[in-house]
Amino acid sequence: MIIKTQYPNDEPYYFYPLGNGDKQGVIQDLIKQNKHIVFKSLSTAQAQELQDFFPNTFEIVAQRDRFDYVYCISELTTLAGRKYHKKKNHFNKFLQNYPDYVFEEITLNHCKELLQTYDLWYENNPNKDSALRAEKEGIEAIVKNFADLSRPYKNLFALRGGILRINGEIVAFSFSEALSQQSIVAHIEKANTEFVGIYQAINQQCLQHLWQDYMWVNREEDLGIEGLRQAKLSYQPKFLLEKFNARV
Repeated sequence: MIIKTQYPNDEPYYFYPLGNGDKQGVIQDLIKQNKHIVFKSLSTAQAQELQDFFPNTFEIVAQRDRFDYVYCISELTTLAGRKYHKKKNHFNKFLQNYPDYVFEEITLNHCKELLQTYDLWYENNPNKDSALRAEKEGIEAIVKNFADLSRPYKNLFALRGGILRINGEIVAFSFSEALSQQSIVAHIEKANTEFVGIYQAINQQCLQHLWQDYMWVNREEDLGIEGLRQAKLSYQPKFLLEKFNARV
Protein backbone atom coordinates (compact mmCIF):
# COMPACT_ATOMS: atom_id res chain seq x y z
CA MET A 1 0.00 0.00 0.00
CA ILE A 2 1.23 3.46 -0.90
CA ILE A 3 -0.35 6.57 0.56
CA LYS A 4 -0.22 9.75 -1.50
CA THR A 5 -1.33 13.08 -0.08
CA GLN A 6 -1.30 16.77 -0.93
CA TYR A 7 -1.87 20.00 0.96
CA PRO A 8 -3.68 22.86 -0.84
CA ASN A 9 -1.36 24.82 -3.16
CA ASP A 10 1.52 22.42 -2.50
CA GLU A 11 3.12 19.55 -4.40
CA PRO A 12 1.89 15.99 -3.74
CA TYR A 13 4.08 13.55 -1.83
CA TYR A 14 4.15 9.91 -0.76
CA PHE A 15 4.68 7.94 2.41
CA TYR A 16 7.02 4.96 2.25
CA PRO A 17 5.40 1.76 0.86
CA LEU A 18 3.76 -0.45 3.50
CA GLY A 19 3.68 -4.25 3.43
CA ASN A 20 5.98 -7.14 2.59
CA GLY A 21 5.97 -6.90 -1.21
CA ASP A 22 8.59 -5.67 -3.68
CA LYS A 23 9.15 -2.14 -2.37
CA GLN A 24 12.08 -1.47 -4.67
CA GLY A 25 10.03 -2.38 -7.73
CA VAL A 26 7.10 -0.27 -6.62
CA ILE A 27 9.32 2.77 -6.01
CA GLN A 28 10.94 2.25 -9.41
CA ASP A 29 7.48 2.36 -11.01
CA LEU A 30 6.67 5.56 -9.13
CA ILE A 31 9.87 7.20 -10.37
CA LYS A 32 8.97 6.27 -13.95
CA GLN A 33 5.55 7.91 -13.50
CA ASN A 34 6.86 11.02 -11.77
CA LYS A 35 10.43 12.24 -12.16
CA HIS A 36 9.94 14.67 -9.24
CA ILE A 37 8.65 12.17 -6.68
CA VAL A 38 8.94 13.15 -2.99
CA PHE A 39 8.72 10.90 0.08
CA LYS A 40 8.05 12.41 3.50
CA SER A 41 8.22 11.26 7.14
CA LEU A 42 10.63 8.41 6.46
CA SER A 43 12.06 6.62 9.48
CA THR A 44 15.81 6.17 9.75
CA ALA A 45 15.49 2.56 8.57
CA GLN A 46 13.28 3.54 5.62
CA ALA A 47 15.66 6.31 4.56
CA GLN A 48 18.57 3.88 4.67
CA GLU A 49 16.66 1.25 2.68
CA LEU A 50 15.76 3.84 0.04
CA GLN A 51 19.40 4.82 -0.19
CA ASP A 52 20.42 1.16 -0.55
CA PHE A 53 17.80 0.55 -3.26
CA PHE A 54 18.72 3.66 -5.28
CA PRO A 55 22.27 4.89 -4.54
CA ASN A 56 22.83 8.56 -5.45
CA THR A 57 19.23 8.89 -6.70
CA PHE A 58 17.52 10.59 -3.74
CA GLU A 59 18.47 13.65 -1.74
CA ILE A 60 17.57 12.70 1.84
CA VAL A 61 17.21 15.46 4.46
CA ALA A 62 16.32 15.25 8.15
CA GLN A 63 13.13 17.14 9.10
CA ARG A 64 13.49 18.31 12.71
CA ASP A 65 9.92 19.64 12.83
CA ARG A 66 8.69 16.06 12.30
CA PHE A 67 10.84 14.28 14.89
CA ASP A 68 8.69 12.30 17.37
CA TYR A 69 9.22 12.77 21.11
CA VAL A 70 9.44 9.51 23.08
CA TYR A 71 9.17 9.40 26.88
CA CYS A 72 9.42 6.81 29.65
CA ILE A 73 5.90 6.09 30.96
CA SER A 74 7.03 5.24 34.51
CA GLU A 75 8.80 8.61 34.77
CA LEU A 76 5.80 10.60 33.53
CA THR A 77 3.57 8.68 35.91
CA THR A 78 5.62 9.37 39.05
CA LEU A 79 7.18 12.71 38.00
CA ALA A 80 9.99 11.91 40.44
CA GLY A 81 13.37 13.63 40.51
CA ARG A 82 14.74 17.13 39.98
CA LYS A 83 14.16 17.19 36.23
CA TYR A 84 10.40 16.91 36.78
CA HIS A 85 10.29 19.38 39.67
CA LYS A 86 8.20 22.00 37.84
CA LYS A 87 5.80 19.42 36.40
CA LYS A 88 5.37 17.85 39.83
CA ASN A 89 4.59 21.26 41.33
CA HIS A 90 1.90 21.92 38.72
CA PHE A 91 0.40 18.49 39.31
CA ASN A 92 0.46 18.95 43.09
CA LYS A 93 -1.34 22.29 42.73
CA PHE A 94 -4.01 20.52 40.72
CA LEU A 95 -4.39 17.88 43.45
CA GLN A 96 -4.56 20.55 46.15
CA ASN A 97 -7.03 22.79 44.33
CA TYR A 98 -9.30 20.03 42.99
CA PRO A 99 -9.10 17.08 45.40
CA ASP A 100 -12.49 15.76 44.28
CA TYR A 101 -11.51 15.35 40.62
CA VAL A 102 -12.60 12.11 38.93
CA PHE A 103 -10.84 10.12 36.20
CA GLU A 104 -12.93 7.96 33.86
CA GLU A 105 -11.94 5.77 30.93
CA ILE A 106 -13.88 6.82 27.84
CA THR A 107 -16.66 4.48 26.71
CA LEU A 108 -19.42 4.84 24.13
CA ASN A 109 -21.56 6.36 26.88
CA HIS A 110 -19.23 9.38 27.06
CA CYS A 111 -19.15 10.21 23.35
CA LYS A 112 -22.17 12.53 23.07
CA GLU A 113 -21.17 14.55 26.14
CA LEU A 114 -17.55 14.68 24.98
CA LEU A 115 -18.50 16.12 21.58
CA GLN A 116 -20.76 18.72 23.20
CA THR A 117 -18.01 19.77 25.61
CA TYR A 118 -15.32 20.04 22.97
CA ASP A 119 -17.64 21.93 20.59
CA LEU A 120 -18.19 24.52 23.33
CA TRP A 121 -14.43 24.87 23.90
CA TYR A 122 -13.86 25.28 20.18
CA GLU A 123 -16.52 27.95 19.76
CA ASN A 124 -15.14 29.92 22.71
CA ASN A 125 -11.59 29.84 21.33
CA PRO A 126 -10.73 33.29 19.88
CA ASN A 127 -7.74 31.91 17.93
CA LYS A 128 -9.51 29.60 15.50
CA ASP A 129 -7.59 28.91 12.28
CA SER A 130 -7.38 26.21 9.61
CA ALA A 131 -5.15 23.99 11.78
CA LEU A 132 -7.61 24.15 14.68
CA ARG A 133 -10.52 23.39 12.36
CA ALA A 134 -8.65 20.37 11.00
CA GLU A 135 -7.95 19.19 14.54
CA LYS A 136 -11.64 19.57 15.38
CA GLU A 137 -12.60 17.44 12.37
CA GLY A 138 -10.11 14.79 13.51
CA ILE A 139 -11.42 14.72 17.09
CA GLU A 140 -15.01 14.50 15.88
CA ALA A 141 -14.08 11.61 13.56
CA ILE A 142 -12.39 9.76 16.44
CA VAL A 143 -15.35 10.16 18.77
CA LYS A 144 -18.00 9.31 16.16
CA ASN A 145 -16.10 6.16 15.15
CA PHE A 146 -14.99 5.20 18.66
CA ALA A 147 -16.82 1.85 18.61
CA ASP A 148 -14.72 0.64 15.66
CA LEU A 149 -11.46 2.35 16.61
CA SER A 150 -11.48 0.98 20.16
CA ARG A 151 -11.70 -2.69 19.17
CA PRO A 152 -8.48 -4.57 20.15
CA TYR A 153 -6.31 -5.64 17.22
CA LYS A 154 -3.70 -8.43 17.15
CA ASN A 155 -3.73 -8.69 20.96
CA LEU A 156 -3.02 -4.97 21.31
CA PHE A 157 -5.23 -2.33 22.84
CA ALA A 158 -6.67 -0.18 20.12
CA LEU A 159 -7.74 3.40 20.78
CA ARG A 160 -8.32 4.22 24.46
CA GLY A 161 -9.26 7.48 26.06
CA GLY A 162 -9.62 9.14 29.44
CA ILE A 163 -11.43 12.15 30.83
CA LEU A 164 -11.10 14.24 33.97
CA ARG A 165 -14.16 15.67 35.71
CA ILE A 166 -14.37 18.46 38.25
CA ASN A 167 -17.76 19.05 39.85
CA GLY A 168 -19.23 16.65 37.32
CA GLU A 169 -18.03 18.61 34.27
CA ILE A 170 -15.51 17.32 31.72
CA VAL A 171 -12.39 19.49 32.02
CA ALA A 172 -9.88 17.41 30.01
CA PHE A 173 -9.69 14.40 27.71
CA SER A 174 -7.05 12.38 25.87
CA PHE A 175 -6.87 9.62 23.25
CA SER A 176 -3.98 7.17 22.75
CA GLU A 177 -3.33 3.67 21.43
CA ALA A 178 -0.83 0.81 21.64
CA LEU A 179 1.79 0.50 18.91
CA SER A 180 3.40 -2.66 20.29
CA GLN A 181 3.61 -4.64 23.52
CA GLN A 182 5.85 -1.89 24.96
CA SER A 183 4.92 1.39 23.27
CA ILE A 184 1.90 3.65 22.90
CA VAL A 185 1.24 6.84 20.96
CA ALA A 186 -0.69 9.79 22.40
CA HIS A 187 -2.78 11.35 19.63
CA ILE A 188 -4.98 13.95 21.29
CA GLU A 189 -4.81 15.86 24.58
CA LYS A 190 -7.23 18.73 25.21
CA ALA A 191 -8.07 20.55 28.41
CA ASN A 192 -9.72 23.61 29.93
CA THR A 193 -6.74 25.75 30.95
CA GLU A 194 -8.78 27.62 33.57
CA PHE A 195 -7.79 24.74 35.87
CA VAL A 196 -4.18 25.03 37.06
CA GLY A 197 -2.11 21.92 36.31
CA ILE A 198 -4.80 20.38 34.12
CA TYR A 199 -2.46 19.23 31.34
CA GLN A 200 -0.04 17.62 33.80
CA ALA A 201 -3.03 15.90 35.40
CA ILE A 202 -4.63 14.43 32.25
CA ASN A 203 -1.25 13.22 31.01
CA GLN A 204 -0.33 11.58 34.32
CA GLN A 205 -3.76 10.08 34.95
CA CYS A 206 -4.14 8.51 31.50
CA LEU A 207 -0.71 6.89 31.70
CA GLN A 208 -1.35 5.64 35.23
CA HIS A 209 -4.83 4.25 34.64
CA LEU A 210 -4.63 3.07 31.02
CA TRP A 211 -0.99 2.30 30.21
CA GLN A 212 0.98 1.58 33.37
CA ASP A 213 2.14 -1.81 32.04
CA TYR A 214 3.79 -0.21 28.99
CA MET A 215 7.29 1.29 28.76
CA TRP A 216 7.26 4.10 26.16
CA VAL A 217 4.87 6.85 25.06
CA ASN A 218 5.34 8.63 21.73
CA ARG A 219 3.85 12.12 22.00
CA GLU A 220 4.38 12.88 18.30
CA GLU A 221 6.06 15.89 16.66
CA ASP A 222 6.10 19.63 17.39
CA LEU A 223 5.53 20.80 13.77
CA GLY A 224 8.14 23.52 14.27
CA ILE A 225 5.82 25.46 16.60
CA GLU A 226 8.18 27.03 19.15
CA GLY A 227 5.78 26.92 22.11
CA LEU A 228 4.91 23.30 21.40
CA ARG A 229 8.58 22.39 21.06
CA GLN A 230 9.43 23.93 24.41
CA ALA A 231 6.48 22.15 26.05
CA LYS A 232 7.52 18.77 24.66
CA LEU A 233 11.17 19.31 25.63
CA SER A 234 10.13 20.30 29.14
CA TYR A 235 8.81 16.77 29.69
CA GLN A 236 12.37 15.45 29.22
CA PRO A 237 12.08 13.02 26.28
CA LYS A 238 14.27 9.93 26.44
CA PHE A 239 14.99 10.24 22.73
CA LEU A 240 13.67 11.69 19.47
CA LEU A 241 12.62 9.51 16.54
CA GLU A 242 14.15 11.11 13.46
CA LYS A 243 12.14 11.64 10.27
CA PHE A 244 13.44 12.32 6.78
CA ASN A 245 12.23 13.69 3.46
CA ALA A 246 13.58 12.25 0.19
CA ARG A 247 13.45 13.80 -3.27
CA VAL A 248 14.72 12.42 -6.58
